[in-house]
Amino acid sequence: MTSLSNADKKEPTTAFLTTDSDSDVDEEEMKKWLSTTYERGSKKPMKEPLTAPWGLPISDTDVEKLKVGFKSRSMDDRWDMLIEDPDENGNISLHILRSWLQEECYILHIVPKPHNDDEGNANIQSITWEGNKAGLQCDAEQAKEAVILSRGGLHCGLETLPHYPSSMFWDTSAYKKLDAE
Repeated sequence: MTSLSNADKKEPTTAFLTTDSDSDVDEEEMKKWLSTTYERGSKKPMKEPLTAPWGLPISDTDVEKLKVGFKSRSMDDRWDMLIEDPDENGNISLHILRSWLQEECYILHIVPKPHNDDEGNANIQSITWEGNKAGLQCDAEQAKEAVILSRGGLHCGLETLPHYPSSMFWDTSAYKKLDAE
């Protein structure tokens, strides 16, 4: 019979995988690849960005979850949610990209809670979305489908919004065909 004492147990590790001597990837490159920080100019920009005001209040808990972001680690993960460093006013942007293509699809522009207002909330001030998804375009209401991704990928509550069925996501009837030029 094998003994399983506490002395035999190993602590879980959060260190990066070591690369073998034949690998061309160093630890810095691996950290950068796994990072949830958005680097301006490092991804394919939107072809036809559209922006609309939103003014959606969000809880402090959701702000913290949005700030963490998400970086895909396998081919099963379809979305990256990368956070841009705050600007001089503390505003942040969450960039939602297709992970395989590294193409931006949505940007949530987040304004922090006022420092002098304990009752106030941070809010998603506006949303930017790709205005040309393979020759199709949706309106601002349909673009807010991005909350489905935030709820699923980052486990945000976004309590002030209804819970949308997954059938709403990429609802082709909500998109209009752009004129071919």
